[in-house]
Amino acid sequence: MKSMVTLSLISSICYANPVQHTLQKQFERNFAIGIVLSDSDVFTLGFHDFDPNKYLNIDNEDIGTQDSVDLRKQVALTTLPYHLSLAENADSSVKYDLKGRFYALGIDQNVAVNEDKIPDRNKELILGAYTEIERQNQLTEHLSLSGAAGAHLMYYRNEYSYRSDALDNLKPYIEGVYLNTDAWALVGEVNAEIKYLENENWGKWYVWSSPHYFYGMGWGEGNHGDVGNPEGWYWVNGVKLFYDITKVGRTVQSVYTSFNRVDVGGDTSKPMNTSHYYEASFGWLMTPPFKSDWIDNIGLGLSVNYGSALKGGSLVLFFNQE
Repeated sequence: MKSMVTLSLISSICYANPVQHTLQKQFERNFAIGIVLSDSDVFTLGFHDFDPNKYLNIDNEDIGTQDSVDLRKQVALTTLPYHLSLAENADSSVKYDLKGRFYALGIDQNVAVNEDKIPDRNKELILGAYTEIERQNQLTEHLSLSGAAGAHLMYYRNEYSYRSDALDNLKPYIEGVYLNTDAWALVGEVNAEIKYLENENWGKWYVWSSPHYFYGMGWGEGNHGDVGNPEGWYWVNGVKLFYDITKVGRTVQSVYTSFNRVDVGGDTSKPMNTSHYYEASFGWLMTPPFKSDWIDNIGLGLSVNYGSALKGGSLVLFFNQE
């Protein structure tokens, strides 16, 4: 996440050669981190952030610090996933799905370029839409394997307010080039998933592994059109458990918990300030009392991130956990 902080960009410009390549990498990383953070199976941001150390009476910087919690509070993420079944035969072990998500990632930060001056203000926005076609094969009663291919259409916008004269020397080089500019990207993605599922009389649980790779092209006003080619990968391995509490008609209330390890690489590792991190979630879910192709369940819970630039805890509104 650090690459999205303008202060680190300014430091890079001062020492990097050439500057245009440095700016290109910034755009690539901004688009890459938007893809990773918008995948709710990989990263979860909530509506209230906190440092778990204060509540667990421990002192572990990998689970959260005041700086990481402050950074989480400066990031706002909204994701709306969808999942539609396509041609499907009830007797077939193969099915096809149309899946995807709409997402918006906003960052609003004060940038203290010089401690003796009033902080500038930096606002970044990433809007995206992702669609994929997935084929799922039921290999055995418990084991399934799926593969998917899709694409992200993304828009990036930066709004920077110069509230001091700290950047006057750099302004001719970055104004309209990286600051107060915009860019687009079209990014292709392929992914796969293998899952082992057990249905129990109290609910269900499963273990899963899912690698993702993406590569794309960028264009727009930013960096004189040299936005680069966002590229990266992430691999999530985890376990999920759903414990049903009550069932009334179509409505099922359940307790949900999950634990994931996420490995990241390419343009995603530097923004997350790590090569891997862990995430654990716990919450309550309820399925709607009506049949819907858009809403599987909604709920409320807690999520804790361990080991990334955005480590810490959040209260979370869960949506379409499966």
